[in-house]
Amino acid sequence: MNARRYGISAVLHLKSLLRMPAYWVPTLLFPAMLFSMFGIGARGQIADYRMASFVVFAVIGVAFFQFGVSIANDRESHWERYRRTLPGSVGPRLAAQLASALVFTILTASLVIAAAYTLSYPTLGPGGVAGLIAAAVVITVPFTFLGIALGYWTNSKSAVAVANLVYLPLAYVGGLWLPPASLPASVADLSPYTPTRHAGEIVWAIVDGRAVPASSLAWLIGFLLLFAALAYWGYRRDERKRYA
Repeated sequence: MNARRYGISAVLHLKSLLRMPAYWVPTLLFPAMLFSMFGIGARGQIADYRMASFVVFAVIGVAFFQFGVSIANDRESHWERYRRTLPGSVGPRLAAQLASALVFTILTASLVIAAAYTLSYPTLGPGGVAGLIAAAVVITVPFTFLGIALGYWTNSKSAVAVANLVYLPLAYVGGLWLPPASLPASVADLSPYTPTRHAGEIVWAIVDGRAVPASSLAWLIGFLLLFAALAYWGYRRDERKRYA
């Protein structure tokens, strides 16, 4: 019964998102469009690295804008207020949001990869591409919880601004736009303590054909626990504030 409840929640949540193309179409297309500006014509390993970095960038965008911003907006709708008064636990809702994030992650990562092979000259083979998509699925989990937390700790007026204030600096400091070795010294010192840097280390290892760094996986698990706690705390805080 519980598994069925989780499955139904995931399907309904995905359907509700698909009915709002104004939310998900820009989120899916923006990273591929940005790659077409900055990655066009790149060759060899440079193209591979740019493709991998933009896959991570795409994953964060889904987490922040498809879930963080939409949750902040949904919280103020009459339907959401009614739904929150119904019996049920927080588990199926968070699981449904995560399942939808995985679907959108695969789609946006695939669009970035398609743009890379159309507009540049990467050398990553089919196995590497499959590994890159698998890595995107893993990476999306902690960032989705960060996006959910953002949705419950902001409101509809501030969500987009806060999302950008977190999204763009994290991408820069994490080395997704410039290689970590090219970052200014003060930024490079901060970079190893960001989730984006460790997400980047995972996809760059796949590009190089190396084993995924265990330390980066450990860091992401730590961030996952932190962001999940923030998401749960934000949900309960909102529930007490609005419905207690």
